[in-house]
Amino acid sequence: MKRLLILVAMVAGVAHAAEPLDDAALGEVAGQDGIGIGLHLVLNDASASNPVTDSRLMIGFNVEGRTNYIVVKNLRGTVDMLALGIGVHKQPDGSDYVGVDLPANVRFKDFGFESLSVQSDPFAPVTDSLGRVNINGNISMQGQLRLWAH
Repeated sequence: MKRLLILVAMVAGVAHAAEPLDDAALGEVAGQDGIGIGLHLVLNDASASNPVTDSRLMIGFNVEGRTNYIVVKNLRGTVDMLALGIGVHKQPDGSDYVGVDLPANVRFKDFGFESLSVQSDPFAPVTDSLGRVNINGNISMQGQLRLWAH
């Protein structure tokens, strides 16, 4: 109980010591800012107890009254991405820009799809596949995409 009272007294003292900053003082504050994003994406996991065996991603296009679909069958796999960063930075002239830091490492495990086809009926069996994709591996990147307004 005594430790709890000491902790409460310390927190109250710190909270009381905080003072608001005006805009000029706040503009001089330096430190780490921004957002860091990590991603673990699993699509249609084949190792699940009841895996999905017939999923389709369809995009339809209507040209001259005829609708055709691009059909991606059984999109699946795992993607792990570490440290995609978004933050505001200063240019040498003093203006600000938004920097998107590329992820340091992206890992793919059995990521891809079973078939890619163009069909008039998106639910019909795939007869003419344009190919399949299966990616396993790591990508290491560095750099920054910079965005600013004029």
